[in-house]
Amino acid sequence: MQATIQSSPAFELLADITRTEHGHSLKLISFVPSARRPEQQVKFQGLFTDAELRALRDLIDQSLEVQACQ
Repeated sequence: MQATIQSSPAFELLADITRTEHGHSLKLISFVPSARRPEQQVKFQGLFTDAELRALRDLIDQSLEVQACQ
């Protein structure tokens, strides 16, 4: 699964999650179309268990809830 997180004419940030036999591979990928050699670059990559991905999701959800209450 891949989703665009941020996008502008000058920059794009993608998140890519794929299931592997060892867990979930999460990559954050940047793309600068105006670069001399435009190509996707992996900025972060990690292997996560189901529980770790849920913890990340919960953290994001909690952060959004706090923002909505302010």
